[in-house]
Amino acid sequence: MNAAQWLFAHSLAITGYLLAILLIPRILLERRHPGATIAWVLAIGLVPLLGVPLYFLIGGRRIKKISRKKDWGLPQNKADLAISAIDSLPADSQKIAFLMMQASIFPPNAGNSIDIIDDGIEAYKTLFNMLESAKKSIEIGTFILGHDEVGKTIIQLLAKKAESGLEVRLLLDALGSMRTSGHFSDPLRNAGGKVGTFLPILPVRRRWSANLRNHRKLTVVDGYKAFVGGMNIAREYMGPRPYKNRWKDVSMVITGTGAGYIRSIFWQDWTFSTNESIAPDIVNQVPLSFQPDNSIIQVVGDGPDIPERPLYSGVLAALNRARKRIWVVTPYFVPDDALSESLALAARMGTDVRLIMPEKSNHPLVDLAGHSYIDDLIQAGVHFYFYQPGMLHAKLISIDDNLAVVGSANMDIRSFQLNFEIANFLYDAKSVVKVASVIQSIIKKSRKVTFQEIAEKNKLRRFSEDICRVFSPLF
Repeated sequence: MNAAQWLFAHSLAITGYLLAILLIPRILLERRHPGATIAWVLAIGLVPLLGVPLYFLIGGRRIKKISRKKDWGLPQNKADLAISAIDSLPADSQKIAFLMMQASIFPPNAGNSIDIIDDGIEAYKTLFNMLESAKKSIEIGTFILGHDEVGKTIIQLLAKKAESGLEVRLLLDALGSMRTSGHFSDPLRNAGGKVGTFLPILPVRRRWSANLRNHRKLTVVDGYKAFVGGMNIAREYMGPRPYKNRWKDVSMVITGTGAGYIRSIFWQDWTFSTNESIAPDIVNQVPLSFQPDNSIIQVVGDGPDIPERPLYSGVLAALNRARKRIWVVTPYFVPDDALSESLALAARMGTDVRLIMPEKSNHPLVDLAGHSYIDDLIQAGVHFYFYQPGMLHAKLISIDDNLAVVGSANMDIRSFQLNFEIANFLYDAKSVVKVASVIQSIIKKSRKVTFQEIAEKNKLRRFSEDICRVFSPLF
């Protein structure tokens, strides 16, 4: 190494440590989740040449800026409260629903019918038929639009509907749909449809973020039919025929008032991303001829621009009020201390607590972090199951006989603290039974994790899990 190279290397190292010294107080003052604070301080302090640029790329949450630019949620008005079903709920459910309403979340309402779909072929056919039958409008927001035959077919169908005069809008996340937000979607643009991109990942535009992602998956047709849940529009999730690498996932169809509220969440995202003015009549488009089965739904939109984090609060409150059963299906399990302790405490008090997750997910580091929690939770009485046929991507919660949650959020820190998510809290017994039945079918294809296999993990495995657990808020 010559003198110039030596000087450059040392100057770079000194610059890295100086930036680290400046950044660490800033991170401490941001009042992040304690785990995230520790992870960033360690990353920046120990490896500043990696941690500092990584922080500038994905560490900044920009919550206040996004809150000012993104008009989150619609004010609850007399019409919303008039159709609210909150007074018909059991006392515990009322408290959970009201807790989320305090964060400007819509009230629960009974003017709905729902169908749970846990098969990729059925989901594709249902979505395709919904789009084909649309008469006025189509709004789709998705994290991933696949660069495959499924994505191509849906784009072609949307273009066809736009050519026929329908208002068609497609909102894609800039990271998840990086390969399909450009030329791939041009047929829809050329047909008169509109395509928006949520938060570009590079700082070449005024609004950008490499870290805050729109993880919602929702489709709304004619303002009163919605397809929502965990499925992206790609062949891994759905398709017209069997696919050997298809993941197990769950979505549901909501017909009724709840779909109107889902539509309003789409419009908030759309307005923020495209600057197109919000439609004045985006809620309550249900035809008078529609006869609901009175499924009670509370639509919960959540994101890092809402300080109260209603989804996290609602889930945590529901876990702490469980009496008989807590069943959770999640592809990624990386809880914070509050969620982990709530599950452990419920199990110790005799509640049937079950967590179902894939044997191996598509994110090995997340698996390592998540598995570090299994030891203590199994000792507390929590039952873990590993899904065997392949990747499990469903996000479901069933609590007792009067509450279930179906949506896009995983049971991890990223979903509860960083992503923009949507969840549907179901409060009627009939809907809860439907969700519990799907979870039971998933358990039948899973193997129960034994305490013995956890106890026999070697030291290298345990060390790897503990390291990934420390840095999991960065994933």
